[in-house]
Amino acid sequence: MHSIIIIGKNEFKTAFKDNVFVIITGLFLILSIVSVYIGATTKSVELQTYNNVIESLKAAGTTTFPVKPDISSLSILKNIITYISIVGAVIAIFLGFDSISNEREKGTLKLILSRPVFRDQLIIGKLVGAFLVIGSIITITFLINLILFTVVTGVSPTGSEVIRLLLVLLFGFLYMMLFYICSLFVSMQSGSRNFGFLFMMIVWLAVSFVIPQLAESQRAFVYNMNSATQIITKVATDTPISNFIEIFSPTVHFENISFDLLKTTTDSFNLSILDVLKLHGTEVIYMLVPGIFILFVAFLKFLKEEAI
Repeated sequence: MHSIIIIGKNEFKTAFKDNVFVIITGLFLILSIVSVYIGATTKSVELQTYNNVIESLKAAGTTTFPVKPDISSLSILKNIITYISIVGAVIAIFLGFDSISNEREKGTLKLILSRPVFRDQLIIGKLVGAFLVIGSIITITFLINLILFTVVTGVSPTGSEVIRLLLVLLFGFLYMMLFYICSLFVSMQSGSRNFGFLFMMIVWLAVSFVIPQLAESQRAFVYNMNSATQIITKVATDTPISNFIEIFSPTVHFENISFDLLKTTTDSFNLSILDVLKLHGTEVIYMLVPGIFILFVAFLKFLKEEAI
């Protein structure tokens, strides 16, 4: 246990000594601040548009008005979901892509394992370090969003709203840990840290952009008219094929769960926390299982590896 703690602390310190990692993390935290302003501005424009439509209808002598759109205060935080799914994944990849391969290239891996440190302790220690690093980033993000939510809305968040935001960032933490575990596995198998980073970036692009776009191309579309603006919009409808394709994208699962937790759509406005978790229970499993499986395989392969 002592060795695990030492390795974990060392991973934590090493991460924040890396200038590139600090810059990426700083950018992420800045974006989390800007995201609240963007969200608040967007919602303000939506309400102003509705009010303008009402005024126009009144001036025209109309007595029947469109229903005021349901807007959740929490929805002003929705942009942080996108930033976690994109920048958060890159942070996790950067944290894990050279965890083992870099030490193997430098020859320090043999030195570490020549001491009273077992291979499973090395892996667990690195996981602990990643847990601390990603957990710290997510905790700071949670506090920033909570404070800015209070400042922007002018009211303190309710217990339910705090839990919803906390769950979003908890799923964000699990999402980032998934990418870290994948990067750690690639780092174990790759003899080159550069190849490991390039490979993980390709994986990231595939699951975050290519697969969702492919699923989008297989959806059916219907056209609806917005009751407030009278603008016709194209609305996507899931099909069995698009749903099957999305199974392979943890990004889609994270975003679907999180958007409903923050009540970003009319359909999710009246869903309780329990309703959201029930609705997306399968997606939670889809998000967790790959990481657990890859971690299990990584453990077995690393423990059986005869030579470093």
